[in-house]
Amino acid sequence: MLTASPNVDVRRAGTPPRMSKLLLLLGAISVLTPVSLDLYLPALPAIATDLHATAGAVQLTLPAFFVGLAISQLFFGSVADHVGRRPPLLCGLGLLMLGSVGCALSHGVVTLLVWRSVQALGVGSCSVIPRAIVRDRFDVAHTARALSLLGLITGLGPILAPQLGGAILLLATWRVEFWLLSALALTCLVMAYFHLPESIPATRATAIGPRLWIRLLTDRRYLRYAIPANLVQSSVFAYISGAPFVFINLLKLTPQQFAWLFGCNAVGLMIAGRINAHIVARLGPELIFRRSMLATAVFGLMMVATSIGGWGGFWGLAIPQFLFISTLGFNFSNGFALGLAPFGSSAGTASALFGTLQFLFAGLGGAAVSALYDGSARAMSGVMCGVAVLGVVVYRFMK
Repeated sequence: MLTASPNVDVRRAGTPPRMSKLLLLLGAISVLTPVSLDLYLPALPAIATDLHATAGAVQLTLPAFFVGLAISQLFFGSVADHVGRRPPLLCGLGLLMLGSVGCALSHGVVTLLVWRSVQALGVGSCSVIPRAIVRDRFDVAHTARALSLLGLITGLGPILAPQLGGAILLLATWRVEFWLLSALALTCLVMAYFHLPESIPATRATAIGPRLWIRLLTDRRYLRYAIPANLVQSSVFAYISGAPFVFINLLKLTPQQFAWLFGCNAVGLMIAGRINAHIVARLGPELIFRRSMLATAVFGLMMVATSIGGWGGFWGLAIPQFLFISTLGFNFSNGFALGLAPFGSSAGTASALFGTLQFLFAGLGGAAVSALYDGSARAMSGVMCGVAVLGVVVYRFMK
């Protein structure tokens, strides 16, 4: 059986996580996922025009990305438990670079869909493996704190990427955005190759195969947190799928104004993540996780009410949406830490399944928004609210 590299940076469960060089590097790699998602969002209407495609057809590039990301995480997580964290991460970064080049050269919406899927297959390693490395090094409470600190870095992606994407559109075409992604992937590949140590000792490497997936997917200790956390988190991707068309086409924001709005929501998410990192050791991840899910369900119902009633115009939708997105800063890191707590020896696979569920739900949510979109905000708000309420129900049912 293949084993991890003997040059291992072993886990220090009792060491409180700080914003170290390791977390900065993992954050730089992890941020490629939101940047890959968000950089081109202000350009979606322009892409539809340039490729002579409908808005619905271009929206499908998001569900295609989510589904590819779900498959990719499952594959890379399992491989990372078998051969170590470094090799699959480096391969994934190379695949992300290739997919970004393909997107930049696409001349039809079908071709763009294919290359976005290739992008997703690569970027999955950037999502699952940094989280597995965090779980390798810290216990459950410290894992939640470390993930919150990591979220402060990855939170820059949703803030800066749409801003940068909107600025690029003022000077060049949407294709430049994908050339930039390829350059970022190459940079992270070089940094990881030279500066990222292996994090699992050879004795912790596990066999690869579906039996471990089945064991995790039938374990209530895992499912009680994995399903609700990822259902609620998938609301972000329903928002990503619908927001450009709702705010740009319906509410008449410019791409640059939309980028500022998107960035404000991301700032709220980052602030909540920073608060979570400060309070999780005192209140515990379970209490915070439970209350944050209830809050997102309430804010989701407010969004649905304003979308159906048409109350308040832009602010009537933007304010409850900001509160909804911000509250998610308390959700994923705590759900992830609680779900993976009993499975340290298979953290790569457990992390991969967590991410696979996230983007599987995200793909379904994005497709639902695309299918139900009627020129109003109802589809986006309804899907966001629906997954939040369903997450609360599943958590209560599996208690």
